[in-house]
Amino acid sequence: MTAKPTVLVVGAGIGGLTAALALGRQGFPVRVYERRSGLRVETSGTGVTIWSNATTALAALGVEKQLFEYGIPIERSRVMTERDVSVIRTPVQDFTAPGSTPGVTIARGDLARVLTEGCESLDVEVHFGANITGFSSGENRVVVRFDDGSQAEGDVLIGADGLKSGVTGIAAELFGVSEPVYTGVTTYRGVSDSACGVPEGTVHLFQTRHGVNGGAWHIADGRVTWTIGHPAPAGGEDEPGTRRAHVMELAGRFEGPPRCLVENTPEERLLRTDLYYGEWRDRWSKGRVTLLGDAAHAVTTVLGQGACQAIEDGVVLADEMAAEPGDPVAALRAYEQARLERVRWVRDTIFKVAGAPQVDNPLLRPLFLRMTTFFAHRTQEAMWRGLQQPPRLHHTSAVNAAGSR
Repeated sequence: MTAKPTVLVVGAGIGGLTAALALGRQGFPVRVYERRSGLRVETSGTGVTIWSNATTALAALGVEKQLFEYGIPIERSRVMTERDVSVIRTPVQDFTAPGSTPGVTIARGDLARVLTEGCESLDVEVHFGANITGFSSGENRVVVRFDDGSQAEGDVLIGADGLKSGVTGIAAELFGVSEPVYTGVTTYRGVSDSACGVPEGTVHLFQTRHGVNGGAWHIADGRVTWTIGHPAPAGGEDEPGTRRAHVMELAGRFEGPPRCLVENTPEERLLRTDLYYGEWRDRWSKGRVTLLGDAAHAVTTVLGQGACQAIEDGVVLADEMAAEPGDPVAALRAYEQARLERVRWVRDTIFKVAGAPQVDNPLLRPLFLRMTTFFAHRTQEAMWRGLQQPPRLHHTSAVNAAGSR
């Protein structure tokens, strides 16, 4: 029996770890290379929404039980005004595919831990402190080079090295340098030790008419992760000792939970991040090399689908590799074709929502909010059913929560 090809994965983020776990379950030898020295403690300080499309894909890998040990099931989302008035309520769990797994809110570090432990159970090698300097791809092999002079050889290379892949990573070497696009928004994030009135099971979103928006949701141990974004030039920094005051000023524009959440967040958990997205690519693969997640199609944080689409990528890629283990080039081409239309639709939906107009006129704003609510209720079901449609897997055996086939 011909041995399955060895797969090298560059990047141990959510997408890279998902791909490694999925490929390992399909019996492929997998080695992961990550430039960080380890899964830093700081990564557990932020939370993500993993919607049903992605949790269903992860459940197919046998980690559903572990996912719900750390994650909080999502039941609904709601959008609040600066006066803490609910304008849009969405029963998102009602808009999932039949037989799918509920979405969860979870600390990013906890999700990484679930995936890493899944890889370890399959003897998938994850190498930290591995700084990639380049790669070469021939007709039959790929070679990855590291800054210490060593190299690794395999049959397939997956670039899961994030948004900067297009500048200094795998994507740049494949298709040329492509600078990320700044959204015009910088965000503050943190984790509050108090719920501050945010209900468990709810993705609580809030917005002002002046472009200050945010959200909050529960993660493990009674904590609530939150984010507040506002328009600002790229590359801005807070003067030493001023970050908390700046975040409090933004949070103070809202009635309800935001101010309380910031007050109950320790200084060391206050993070600032400029938001970028990547230009669209019609190709992700070339020969024995392909991209996934943000390296292939980075989107904005609106609707929380960035990590979800990376998870879908990883599971579908392994599914296509299982269909064509003797022809990796064909498998990567099939993966790309299976994902392009889906990712394009998700991306277009995100930009439509992100581009919704704002109205500042105090006389027109109540009418605008009523119209927004009316049209949102008419369209939200179709949108959420589309977003939460899990990928179709044709070659992945079903597994139960314990991971057995």
